[in-house]
Amino acid sequence: MNPLGQRSSAAAPARRGNARIGALIVLAALLGLLYATNRAAHIVVRDSHLSVEGVRARYLAEAGAERAMNLLAQTARSAPEQDPLANLNLLFSRGSVFTPFVAEPLNSGDALVGTYSVTLTARERTPTSITIKIESTGYLPAATPAAQREPANRSALRATVRYRLAPSRVFEYAYFIDNWGWFNGQTLVCRGNVRSNGQFDAGGASPTITAQALYENVSWNGSKASLGVAREVNQGGIWSGWAIVGAQNLNGTASLPQNQHDFQAPLRMPNLTSLAAWEASALQQQGSITIAGQQVCDGVVGDEPGEPQNLYLVGTSSKPIVLNGPVVVRGNVILSGCVTGQGAIYSGANIYCPNSITYKNPPAPLRPADNSQSANEAWLTANWNNDFLCLFARENVVVGDFTDPAWQHYQTLWMADRLNVSNEDCGADGIANTRAGRDGILGTADDDVLEGDGLFSIQHYSQQDADLGLVPQGARAGDPIPGTGEDIDGDSLRDVTTTLDDVILTTPLDSSHWCGNLPAGGIPGYRAIASMNATCLDAVIYTNHSFCWTVLGSEGARINGALICRNENIVHGTPTLEINYDCRLLGGRSGRAARLLPSALQAPEVLQWTQIDEDPNGRLMVQ
Repeated sequence: MNPLGQRSSAAAPARRGNARIGALIVLAALLGLLYATNRAAHIVVRDSHLSVEGVRARYLAEAGAERAMNLLAQTARSAPEQDPLANLNLLFSRGSVFTPFVAEPLNSGDALVGTYSVTLTARERTPTSITIKIESTGYLPAATPAAQREPANRSALRATVRYRLAPSRVFEYAYFIDNWGWFNGQTLVCRGNVRSNGQFDAGGASPTITAQALYENVSWNGSKASLGVAREVNQGGIWSGWAIVGAQNLNGTASLPQNQHDFQAPLRMPNLTSLAAWEASALQQQGSITIAGQQVCDGVVGDEPGEPQNLYLVGTSSKPIVLNGPVVVRGNVILSGCVTGQGAIYSGANIYCPNSITYKNPPAPLRPADNSQSANEAWLTANWNNDFLCLFARENVVVGDFTDPAWQHYQTLWMADRLNVSNEDCGADGIANTRAGRDGILGTADDDVLEGDGLFSIQHYSQQDADLGLVPQGARAGDPIPGTGEDIDGDSLRDVTTTLDDVILTTPLDSSHWCGNLPAGGIPGYRAIASMNATCLDAVIYTNHSFCWTVLGSEGARINGALICRNENIVHGTPTLEINYDCRLLGGRSGRAARLLPSALQAPEVLQWTQIDEDPNGRLMVQ
């Protein structure tokens, strides 16, 4: 008998051979698994490498697009202020496609990261906008045929941006001054927002300022006005480029801390140096003015052979001045009395208001009941079609009797005051009395060293501008760029301090010099039609220079519209002085007054920004 577990000596060699075969199979499996693992690791590393290269190429494409956006911004900034779209359109003067960058290198230190190529295409152009397509391609390591054939070595994107004109934001303010702002008086009342590009000073007094809510757009359905998107800072108030001095003494809703905005970036005024754009608009809109059923001028005064350059208008309640859209006058304007309709008058020289200007059908009441959206909409609905006048002067606006010794005395004092500097030696910021900077200490880093140096500092067109086609017709490289540096009024000439010589009218008051309704025998002198009691101005008033108004009398003085100017020389001996903001200025390019107002270039709208598979710049391939 055999006990369990005992092996036979004859079977042992066969079992040892089977074990060796099994071990080889296991080894082969392990080797296969190791190979597969290594292979997978290699693929992951390779894919990771491709992903990094793709990101680098995408960043190159984005760098090209950002460079193009910067070029467009610089181009827009160098345009004449009277035609903000001019240089953007000049980029495409030789065709709708412009290629500013071909195989432009991007370096990190001395090492080449890659290159990019960019093409710009003008998609759509209107008198008030231009839409531009940006196509940018980034290449690794460079824009070679091999890089362009290999998708892994390139990336492309397409962006679309729109530059558009809209009424300048200066018209959001009842009182706007491109200088230091002064509300020095207990009897000053402003119902609407206030802004100064320099310091705003209450002058130790307690004026009243009532804030006005702001809206981006407004619509009219034929019977009702509706306000759209509210501005970010919707409740309005006071804006100042420097400090708001005496804020604790203010009355009205602008006295609230949340309605006071100091040290704000400057808001520049549109420029009226060239009236060509406004003339084109006046002709396109078929502007005109009639009195007693007779047309006294068409859209442009002074453009026809033998036609006088100046316009004289005096209206009465029975024979008011009837406005119909915008009108441009190449010379001076004299206007007073009763006005009806809706329109604007642009003057290439001075505008004189010898007496009050009143609407036949004024807004009623003058202002909304409160600052709510519903109150503003109700007011707009009630007054949408009531009388509305804008007065725009390239030079000065002169109110009252400038022949009166008292008028001249007070104006001369304020014109020469160091707090009311008007010469164009105001430094890089264009604001007087800021040479010491915000810290008030001369010799520190924030000094405006250009102010008061006796030089007229202005930018000039470069050869690069000429090469890009950005120099306007009639100019060349080296010529001054209007409206840059210390050229505040955009005429490329240095203006010194305003004096009485700039505002006193010397043109004879006869029919050979004036269109309009001047009496057949002319007027013996300005005093015959002027008054020191010109207490009411129903109008939006705008000037690139000085607003000069000396007014006396027992009746309160008032502006029902807005006052926008570089300098204001207001001296009043009336019980009160009021400015009542006309809410028909609200709403930007959709506002009731938009067709009458000077426009400014708005921040570009990015309509599209997306990656694309194809290479839109392949035609620019570098061999």
